[in-house]
Amino acid sequence: MLSLNKYSKDENRRNSEKYKPRKVINQDSYICMRKNSKTEKVKGPNDDIIEILTELLNYYQLIKSEWRMMSYQKAISAIKRYPNKISSYKQAKSIFGIGDGIAKKIEEIVNTGTCKKLETFKKDKMNNVLKIFIQIWGVGESTAKKWYNKGYRSIDDILKNEHLTYHQKIGIQLYNEFKERMPREEAEEISKQVQTIIQTQYDPDLQFYTMGSFRRGLPTCGDIDIIITKNDNLDPELLYDVVKILKQNGLLTHDLSFSRKNSEEHTKYMGVAQLPGHKHRRIDLLIVPWDELGAALLYFTGSDIFNRSLRLLARKKGWRLNQRGLYANVLRNTDASKITSGVLIASKTEKEIFDALEVPYCEPKDRDA
Repeated sequence: MLSLNKYSKDENRRNSEKYKPRKVINQDSYICMRKNSKTEKVKGPNDDIIEILTELLNYYQLIKSEWRMMSYQKAISAIKRYPNKISSYKQAKSIFGIGDGIAKKIEEIVNTGTCKKLETFKKDKMNNVLKIFIQIWGVGESTAKKWYNKGYRSIDDILKNEHLTYHQKIGIQLYNEFKERMPREEAEEISKQVQTIIQTQYDPDLQFYTMGSFRRGLPTCGDIDIIITKNDNLDPELLYDVVKILKQNGLLTHDLSFSRKNSEEHTKYMGVAQLPGHKHRRIDLLIVPWDELGAALLYFTGSDIFNRSLRLLARKKGWRLNQRGLYANVLRNTDASKITSGVLIASKTEKEIFDALEVPYCEPKDRDA
């Protein structure tokens, strides 16, 4: 069969030789360079410190403090690698990846068993309310803060006083169900039904991959992400047809979002699925071209921190990694918009991308950074 790849494997190899990556100092320190498994968790000497720093990280994620998030993620990763018990500021500060501020917090945790900053966060009424509001599907940080500033302190306050969008109504209606993680077995059954229904009623040659925490082997899933692909040209209306058939079979209950393919992202459907007698579950369906499957599998498997580490490493090498492939010579304007898409280095398989970045191939179960 004629290869459908935009670039042959030989051409990708020639591109990687032509656009040689920059040498990265301390590449071994990147999270993506080692196994990170939650299914094989080993107790470490500094788990008490990691637990408190992770709680602080969660709060910074809530308020979208990007640089603090990166600092805490880097520090937590460094502590997990550190083989000895940390007992002082000086010792913490000497560890690569830990800055002055976090080293001081570590000393406080060592001496007191807690951290004043964390206790302040826990007592902060605004943070606690925003945490509830932001968990409503269709509600972002700005909307949550606007509601808080209007005096709303509960979901009941919102329902009584606010004119909600269609998506926000669904988010509130299914709030408790969306919050609850589903057992792996339930995610597997929904995925099997999607595949069986579409292969028997539409196209037996379509291939399906369940992504995210499911592919990483975790026992529970927050939602279900399914990649749909085929070793052939894909019908532009494929996703519309798939969604229509799944609705007719009663598996999909609500629509949330539908986005067309563009230069950065794939065609994507976001909705709600439900098995008989079970809770409503969030589901995303993505159409991925065959020649971009490796990059998409890598991107949508996660974890988020593992992927950030890979993308950062690619940038340090002078390349760019996204859900469509690994590229060299990407040019951007000062506003970060693309001038050129660059030259494809790898996209077809995950291993091609790992090899190009000189990162040891990592099984999905070992990417839970």
